[in-house]
Amino acid sequence: MDSNGLADPYVKLHLLPGASKSTKLRTKTLRNTRNPAWNETLVYHGLTDDDMQRKTLRLEIPLMLE
Repeated sequence: MDSNGLADPYVKLHLLPGASKSTKLRTKTLRNTRNPAWNETLVYHGLTDDDMQRKTLRLEIPLMLE
């Protein structure tokens, strides 16, 4: 966050259990905003119906505080 209270937010997605590079996705960074709104579609490829029942999607919005 800068001195004007603006940040460069993004969202990280983790498909759990089994976090690895193939189960992590990330949105684009929105620059200089206090009210981010993402309009993106992020897709996990190769998931089975069983995966959909067993996995959990974790969303994380990191805050950069100075």
